[in-house]
Amino acid sequence: MVIDEDELLESVRAVYEAGKSAHAVNVRLELGDIADDGGYFDVMDVADDLAELESLGKLSRAPAGDWDYSGPTPETRIAYRPS
Repeated sequence: MVIDEDELLESVRAVYEAGKSAHAVNVRLELGDIADDGGYFDVMDVADDLAELESLGKLSRAPAGDWDYSGPTPETRIAYRPS
């Protein structure tokens, strides 16, 4: 985990409860500028940490949205919800 687990879970809850899709881009914005350098976390770091929390059973995937193409959902656009 790059991001503090509790901070990440709280950000997912906040985004989800606001009725938004809790994917890496939105969760990154909710986290704000709390990275060590005072900037935003890299969106791929957020996506990786969300996937890790899913593997630990702390998050589950939200239903997939409609996509305009037949390829897999980009890692940064996979939406989660609190377990």
